[in-house]
Amino acid sequence: MDIQKLRDNKLIVDKVEEALQAAYSSNGEFNAVLDEAEPLSFKSLRDPEHEYLVKVSDALYWVERDAYLDELDHWQGQREVDQHETATAFIKRSDQQAVFLDLVDAIRSRRIAPFVGAGLSRPCGYPMWGEALRKIAQKLDGLGVQNIEPLMAAYDYLQAAQVLHEAAAQQVQHFIKTEFRQRGAITGPVTLLPELANGCIVTTNFDTVIEDLFRAKGQPLDGYMHGTQAGNNFVQRLLRGERCILKLHGDAGQANTHVFTQAQYQAAYGGEGGEPLAFQKQLPRALRQIFISHSLLFLGCSLEQDKTLDLFKSVVEEGAFEIPDHFALLNEPATPHERARKEARLLQLKIRPLWYETPAGADGKPDHGLLEQLLKLAIAVARRQVVFA
Repeated sequence: MDIQKLRDNKLIVDKVEEALQAAYSSNGEFNAVLDEAEPLSFKSLRDPEHEYLVKVSDALYWVERDAYLDELDHWQGQREVDQHETATAFIKRSDQQAVFLDLVDAIRSRRIAPFVGAGLSRPCGYPMWGEALRKIAQKLDGLGVQNIEPLMAAYDYLQAAQVLHEAAAQQVQHFIKTEFRQRGAITGPVTLLPELANGCIVTTNFDTVIEDLFRAKGQPLDGYMHGTQAGNNFVQRLLRGERCILKLHGDAGQANTHVFTQAQYQAAYGGEGGEPLAFQKQLPRALRQIFISHSLLFLGCSLEQDKTLDLFKSVVEEGAFEIPDHFALLNEPATPHERARKEARLLQLKIRPLWYETPAGADGKPDHGLLEQLLKLAIAVARRQVVFA
């Protein structure tokens, strides 16, 4: 086609160039790297005093597009490797390759069910469980933090909540409803959940961060069960592989679903007075089904004296099920003795920990940035975007 015909078909040409320009502009970061070199220059034939300057990225894209795309592929691949360099080095330095690669296999085979604790909602502005309980105690007349501190030190959060609830049930319910309502931007490792979870998610959190995140991604959760809430055919939805969420402690806005105190836990799970857990009840039945059919990945959980672990221990000791490997990303304990103690306890529950470091941040608090980097690396390796060797 000669130049005149191109001019006669200007509308078509403009549309094609518009699409090509949009594709070029979408690679702004890569173009900026190419354009660190001096622009190409050439003299005008019409006016020898005039010089044309052309950016390298423009010249390569519009003149040698195949070369441009080859360079883009190489740059993206190298950037992917560089992005994960810190996490890769840490896994190798800490000698945790085996656990990491088994976690990758579980992600790749779409067996993962994230078990989300308060640590993943904290970057979104919500308190940790200990912080929430202490805040409630400070608001009650005739009761203070000192009244629950011994229970807090022993990680007996359910009993601490029971003390607060008995002192002022309405104030506790009001606190939960207001403290865990929707807040600011959803940020941090929680944003990676849609890339990890194909089916079920379990959480101890009252907030709606997970539901809001999946809705914003255009992947709304199909099924749910909030604490002691009846109905919804949760287990059937779970077995069908639908995206669903089990909120173990209930939903902030529905007080009748809360499983927050010792008494509420016993009503929901049974096991009072040394009796075995009541697996005919819907909450322990659903949690047991997830435990025996998925690979749980604990995120933002301390996994200390947790009643959920008591349920898993009961299932393991029963010996009636073939239990898959479960995983937990946990911050490194303060001493080797503490790590060995905690690791031994978790391994008995078929939970394999992957430890990460938490150096002090600028505010003096532990920096959990490595957690997000490890998750991103695991996802990238599972998708074969990066080779872990």
